Amino acid sequence: MNTATSSKPQIFLLHYAGGDRNSFRPLIENLQSHFQVETPELPGRGDRMSEPPLKNKKEALTDVLEQIKQVRNKNVPYLIYGHSMGAILGFEICYAMEKDNDVPVHFVATGYPGPGIKESIPIAHLPKTEFFAEVRKLGGISDEVMQYEELLDFFEPLLRGDFGLLENKSNQIPNIKIQTPIYAIMGKNEKYALNIRNWANYTETECECQIVNGNHFFINQNFNYLSQVIKNLMNTAIAK
Repeated sequence: MNTATSSKPQIFLLHYAGGDRNSFRPLIENLQSHFQVETPELPGRGDRMSEPPLKNKKEALTDVLEQIKQVRNKNVPYLIYGHSMGAILGFEICYAMEKDNDVPVHFVATGYPGPGIKESIPIAHLPKTEFFAEVRKLGGISDEVMQYEELLDFFEPLLRGDFGLLENKSNQIPNIKIQTPIYAIMGKNEKYALNIRNWANYTETECECQIVNGNHFFINQNFNYLSQVIKNLMNTAIAK
């Protein structure tokens, strides 16, 4: 993560299950002229490949929060963005940052309809064929990756770890609302896309929701759109 101080606003990009800090490379390229882009990364992947994966959501939240606070420049506004697992973690990270009197100007959540909607059927323990069938149904991996056996072999332990992290019995959905405004986006082919307005139940302020063309990985075809949304949200916040 970039430790250099900057007058640019900050954005923290939280990766999806099986992802790492490079998962948002096109988005980073679109945002880096406007933002100081920070990319927290969980253990067991990327630059942290040698570290053991975490076992539950509480550990993951603690880990990501520590990374955010290490580089957070409180002289500039900031925004949190998360896709799928990143959105699940991002919601509680916003709450924790608010408790620390450092409120994000916005929380952007994609590929997730908010707490309490998705069925939480455990899949991390399933045999390989059944596991990937369920991951595909959930939209947890792109069709491109599904075509290559060697890529599935590479991603399998990481995906099992991330899904196991979220399925851990200690991961109760917190009964909280955040003070941060929410902007939520889902692909219209996602199973729970029509539940996207659920996010309005989890913020004390405004919540805007959009459904765009695509599946769970609609972001891969919509990085330009997504970066423009994020820039507009920050520009609006700064202008207030």
